[in-house]
This record gives sequence, structure tokens and C-alpha cells, in this order.
Amino acid sequence: MKSVAIKQKMHRAIDIIEDEDFLKAVHIILNTKSKEYEFELNEEEKSELDALRKQHKSGKTKSYTVAEVRKHAYSKLKK
Repeated sequence: MKSVAIKQKMHRAIDIIEDEDFLKAVHIILNTKSKEYEFELNEEEKSELDALRKQHKSGKTKSYTVAEVRKHAYSKLKK
């Protein structure tokens, strides 16, 4: 189904549904979808991140911007 058709159906549903019921429905949908992105790190993962942070702060590791990574990748492709 094309996005235009979906939007039209949504507008019709919004016009029909009472304000309070509409807000409840949106809340349920958003709450359900947001739970798909929830996660927790276990203790081993937390320890590893802490160790990596210490290495980075002490200068033993370096970070790169996305632009730097792209520039390096593109230079390797051209060779």
C-alpha cells in the first residue's frame, strides 16, 4: 500500500475516533514499538565498555569521525 493511501486512511480514522481514544491508541502503538529498541548491557559488556573508555582517555586508542572513515575508505577504493 502506498504511503498516500495509508495517510488517507489514517486521516479518516483520526476524524472518526474520539480524541481520548485516539490518544490511547497512539500511546499503545508508540509504547509497543519503543520496547523493540530496549536492551540492557550485562556486566561483562559494561566492563568491556569501561575498559575501552579508559584506553581511549589514556590515549591508547583513537576515534575517527564518519567523514574521516569515508575519506580513508574512498582513498583505498581508488588505488
